[in-house]
Amino acid sequence: MTFAQVAIIAILVGMLIAYAMERIRVELVALCGLGLGFLTGVVPMQNVFAGFSSSAVITVIEILLVVSALSRTRVIDGFARRIVSRVQGERPVLTVLCLSGAVVSIFMNNIGALALLFPVAMSICQRLDLPPARVLMPLSFATLLGGMWSLTGTPANLVVNQWLIGDTGRAFGYFELALLGAPLTLAGLIWIIAAAPRAFAGFSDSPRSAAYAPPQIVAERRIPAGSSLIGKSLPWLEEERGLFVHGVLRQDVHVFARRADIALAAGDVVLLEADLALLDDLEQAGVLEAVHAAGETAERQEYIIMPESLLLGSRIGSVHSFAEHSLDVVGLTSRRGRIEGRFEELQIGIGDVLVLAGERESLRQVEIECGLLPLSSRTFARLSGPAGRSVAIFAAGVLLTAFNLVPPEIAFGAVVLALALAGSLNLRTALQDVNWSIVILLACMIPLGLAVEDTGAARVIANEIAVYLPATHPLVVAVTMLLLAVIITPFIDNVSTAVVLSPIATGLASRMGAPVEPLLMAVAIGASLDFMTPFGHHNNTIVMGAGGYRFVDFPRFGFPLTILCLVVAIIVLSFMLPG
Repeated sequence: MTFAQVAIIAILVGMLIAYAMERIRVELVALCGLGLGFLTGVVPMQNVFAGFSSSAVITVIEILLVVSALSRTRVIDGFARRIVSRVQGERPVLTVLCLSGAVVSIFMNNIGALALLFPVAMSICQRLDLPPARVLMPLSFATLLGGMWSLTGTPANLVVNQWLIGDTGRAFGYFELALLGAPLTLAGLIWIIAAAPRAFAGFSDSPRSAAYAPPQIVAERRIPAGSSLIGKSLPWLEEERGLFVHGVLRQDVHVFARRADIALAAGDVVLLEADLALLDDLEQAGVLEAVHAAGETAERQEYIIMPESLLLGSRIGSVHSFAEHSLDVVGLTSRRGRIEGRFEELQIGIGDVLVLAGERESLRQVEIECGLLPLSSRTFARLSGPAGRSVAIFAAGVLLTAFNLVPPEIAFGAVVLALALAGSLNLRTALQDVNWSIVILLACMIPLGLAVEDTGAARVIANEIAVYLPATHPLVVAVTMLLLAVIITPFIDNVSTAVVLSPIATGLASRMGAPVEPLLMAVAIGASLDFMTPFGHHNNTIVMGAGGYRFVDFPRFGFPLTILCLVVAIIVLSFMLPG
């Protein structure tokens, strides 16, 4: 092997180790790897920043922007809530959530799909008195399965598509990956829905899981003059409005009386518990108002309180960081038994969801200082234009790519432009919301992946693997690529897995005379079969803390699902390739 081949392999192996150790941020590892590639000469100067102009990176950014616009419309959130409100029982609810997660993930980044459905799942669990651990891991896995259907389901699919373009001059169709991904998704969803209730039955009586089942949000609101709630009793509010009032303050004094005898008056401050969306609607209608009004530029962010958070045990009113950064606490989920006193006296615990409002930079500063895990953000300002128009614009972009009328980066670029012109997307805000660590990671890994091919390292690796493979059995080659992807992806992100294995797959296809499309499909699908660890994919990491899972819970539930998907994939590949 030449120096360049040894260097690029050493760089990638070192990066894999650094990714697995999780002590350094992934984008920093990627930047260091790219810098070493340039210093050793394996990445030429003209290719150092080629990843940032790659159509794969551009498409990822466009998809993240579109997700930002759609999440603000709350279309998907509202749709799921209406569907679930009509079903009862754990398995029907699980079915609806998993199907919704898989379908949404077909068209969106699977991280965005989970961010949209996560609050819905938590709210449903509270209404059904169901521990979140019984639905969150299945929901995470369902979004990963759904991402195998389309080019935009996960960034790894776009990476594989880029290699197909470079090797053959043609791209995958928008839904072409579904030839292999759809049977796996269907089989996986059936198994998840059938097995999850039994697999997570032990969480039903677990104190740990109960601590992670947040109720509806607890918040403090004022009754404004002219509100339709004036004169209403507390039992009426609970029965007719779905608002449970824990306490009423009138002129800063608690109102002590039987609940049925307390009638609300203008200016009363109520400590209540309700769905956050309902509170928003009541504020918009002028029925309630915030005790501390947020500024016009204020944004809202929801955070999960993780076990390592510095806020654990603190009372809302005693957190100096909130006052220091001029943040308002919109609400808090809490399962601390009976709630008494003022809102500021509520204690923050593990698994609670804290909703803060303030300037963007202040929110990010508190997030870092206090060790908070953010969920999808929402602003107070209403975007103009009906939500249906945003969905229609996005659907038009999907159709353009589905029928191969224009490349994905052009179609979704047009979607971003149309949403911005329609007032449904604030580009300044949305660009700040983009997960740039993913973008930087992808942009840095693409030149390194190209170096694997340009230095001949991919060919050397392919030749070494091919020595042990029957040259007349392309199916064995495809299955080998699938297994390699499944083995690697739990330890690094699926994008890096696709970047590393795609040139090897094309090299093997060329050497053995096999069609390259099934091999690249095997890489893309294998990179998405990330069910074995909580750190292999962002979605698994998010649900681990909120669901109260241990590390062993992931392989215990994920290993059978991985084996099932591998068996189905091998069967499908046997029809796509000669034996």
